Amino acid sequence: MRRILFYSLILCLTHVCLAQNTRSAATPKPPKPQYQAFKKQKKSFFAFLKKKEKGVTQKTNQEEVAEFRSRIKKVYRKKAKEEKRASKPQYADHSYFGHKRPPKKRPPGKQKFCKTCKMKH
Repeated sequence: MRRILFYSLILCLTHVCLAQNTRSAATPKPPKPQYQAFKKQKKSFFAFLKKKEKGVTQKTNQEEVAEFRSRIKKVYRKKAKEEKRASKPQYADHSYFGHKRPPKKRPPGKQKFCKTCKMKH
């Protein structure tokens, strides 16, 4: 009986001594970023028959300015439309609570929970 206790004590002590300590644990290094290289196209036997695509031509300064101005006009139109929409009473008046029409005010015992504004009215 003493031998079994002695061996179990030694086994427990060795297990505790060999257990991994949180301070001694080596933190794993993060994986290296993987960059995807461009896939090389395989040349076919009839590759010499295909025409090469022409490179993109550079735009003149006037064309760039015209494109810029058209984009700015679109942005201004969009902002004006949003501002006009925001001035409607369902967005500007607080009594609407996000509804198209102001909600009914029921007596306290008959109030219902509204999914739109997340409150009882």
